[in-house]
Amino acid sequence: MKKTILSLAAVFASICCNAQTINVSEPEFINSYCILTSDSTYDALPKENGTIGKHENKAKSVLGKIGKIANVASAGGALGAMVGVNTGNIGGALTGLKVAGTASSVASTASSVSALAGSVGMDIIFPGKSSSYTYTSNGDDIRLLIKGENNEQDPMGIYRIVRFNSSKKERRIQWMELEPSVLSSAEAKNGGYVTFSGHKYGAQSYLLTIPAAEVEAGEYGIFYMSIVTATAIPVGTFSVK
Repeated sequence: MKKTILSLAAVFASICCNAQTINVSEPEFINSYCILTSDSTYDALPKENGTIGKHENKAKSVLGKIGKIANVASAGGALGAMVGVNTGNIGGALTGLKVAGTASSVASTASSVSALAGSVGMDIIFPGKSSSYTYTSNGDDIRLLIKGENNEQDPMGIYRIVRFNSSKKERRIQWMELEPSVLSSAEAKNGGYVTFSGHKYGAQSYLLTIPAAEVEAGEYGIFYMSIVTATAIPVGTFSVK
């Protein structure tokens, strides 16, 4: 027990120390996505809107590992809840895999909940093989600064970071709604969902951190899932080289 307490104290001290070393102003606008380039500088990331279409990822679908599908009870609270059906769980921790049934702009899904409910296995698709912003990995954590209307919610519940399946013409991710507790599972990782941590920053922002061990070359997207305070779903994108 003593060792556990000391270990937790060390983790907390590390987090606090890291937060204290960052000295940047909060982004000017709500729903701005930024990536820290040092402890005192950041770049704004581009925001893109995708379309929702047939699942075509070459990798084996995570859907095959997930249980029987049930009808969705409601569509509130998350992007996943807006785009599809509710399903079983992995180890009791997956609250639902929710995907789109028709082609639709990600930015307009808040107004098309009823039309999208009922189909399984669809991808969110972004045109172009890469983001217009490239981040050169130096072997450290990747730190993302996002400004919200406030920072009173747990960022682990309202943001998802994904690594797209990329081709010469587009980037894709099969949408799933996952509990934060399963983001580090093999199923989530194989599906393109990236493990991260999140904390408050400033008056109304969040600092999300992708551990260095999770950083790979590829195409990334940051999804804001809440539909409580937003009618559009901006997706911040970046490439890692």
